[in-house]
Amino acid sequence: MQKIRLLLADDHNILRQGLIDILERYDDFCIVAEAEDGYNMINKYFAFNPDVVLCDIEMPGLNGIEAAQEILEKDKDAKIIFLSMHNSDEYIYKILQINASGLIPKEIIKNELVTSIRAVAGGEKYFMGKTIQEVEKIKVRFDNLKGIPDETDSLNLTALEKQILFLVAEGKTSQEISELLHKSKRTIDSQRASIMNKLNLETLPQLIKYAVQFSFSKKNEEK
Repeated sequence: MQKIRLLLADDHNILRQGLIDILERYDDFCIVAEAEDGYNMINKYFAFNPDVVLCDIEMPGLNGIEAAQEILEKDKDAKIIFLSMHNSDEYIYKILQINASGLIPKEIIKNELVTSIRAVAGGEKYFMGKTIQEVEKIKVRFDNLKGIPDETDSLNLTALEKQILFLVAEGKTSQEISELLHKSKRTIDSQRASIMNKLNLETLPQLIKYAVQFSFSKKNEEK
């Protein structure tokens, strides 16, 4: 039997060990490497060439989505599944945008974890058990959002508003942003409202889509 070679990336050693304990019970899985942050994930991917990467979104240094994007830019056939507390439609859309392979919640049951890895190893996409049709509807819904401004419109944002926009793209809540920037949640909410007003955005999905596009564009400019 040809084994599915796995790279596990998560900054919590206990979670990685828990995954190893589960997956090593299956004859068709082989853990070839572990990574504790995004940079390490990239290095381990190209050092070990795993069949599937199972990674967290929130990691220090370089988060999982940024690391996955860099891997996929160099190897479009890379198969990457995100295992995260963030499992909303917005995150599914973000992951589809970078052409990663799936998203499953951290509270996933063991059988679905195994099913998702096998499905992705076989070339499928896997999003929390959603059907292909459901995933496509999410993509179409976000693609068809109206009123997304051109990137140049971001030039009238303040430095703080741009900081907040980057953090929104990472999936941070107002509370999390307030803690990171050492400002009150009320201030962050006010700044988010200002961003939406300046960019003529009306809904949270529109803000998230713009934030993701803005973040990816700026990071690509820096490369």
